[in-house]
Amino acid sequence: MKGEITLKILEKIGEVSFGVADLCAAILSSGYGASYGKLQYEISKRQNARDKKSIERQFKNIERQKYHKMIYKLKKDGLIKEEGSDKKFFVITIKGKEKLKKLKNGLIKIKELPEIFYEKEKIDSFVIITFDIPELHKKKREWLRAVLVNLGFGMLQKSVWIGKIKIPKKLIDDLRRLKLIDYVEILGVNKSGSLKQLN
Repeated sequence: MKGEITLKILEKIGEVSFGVADLCAAILSSGYGASYGKLQYEISKRQNARDKKSIERQFKNIERQKYHKMIYKLKKDGLIKEEGSDKKFFVITIKGKEKLKKLKNGLIKIKELPEIFYEKEKIDSFVIITFDIPELHKKKREWLRAVLVNLGFGMLQKSVWIGKIKIPKKLIDDLRRLKLIDYVEILGVNKSGSLKQLN
């Protein structure tokens, strides 16, 4: 997820120089898992009303801290720099452009998704799978749904599935390889009805 946030910030700074307030407001308002269209919309909206103070008041201190921490790291790593007499604008550096290219390649690099067929093993207890996979990984999300259907899980909601099927170790390994494991929660339901995390 951090890689996606970095990519998102570098990409927008690389396109055009714009104000600190616009960047802060757009990223926090659109959400870290938002689509690029959503981010662009938020940036445009802020650029039409450049009142830095009124924008910053919309966000809690903790949210601003997240933003400043990320910007601080990007500047420290030499990926962006401040320009202008009052340093109100960010510009992507040559190093930042190289990083942006690597991040983009990394997101596209998974050329082929794994097969959707895994060894199925029925069990007596229920297993619940929930996931919240960002739109950026839409194809991976569709792949996971197809896997769950083939394993025999039933859909309670689009992102909540249930079944009496043991989760194959290979599937867990593939979720890690695809960097999806942080977005997926696998819970086992024991006889007393309590839940136990399985991943």
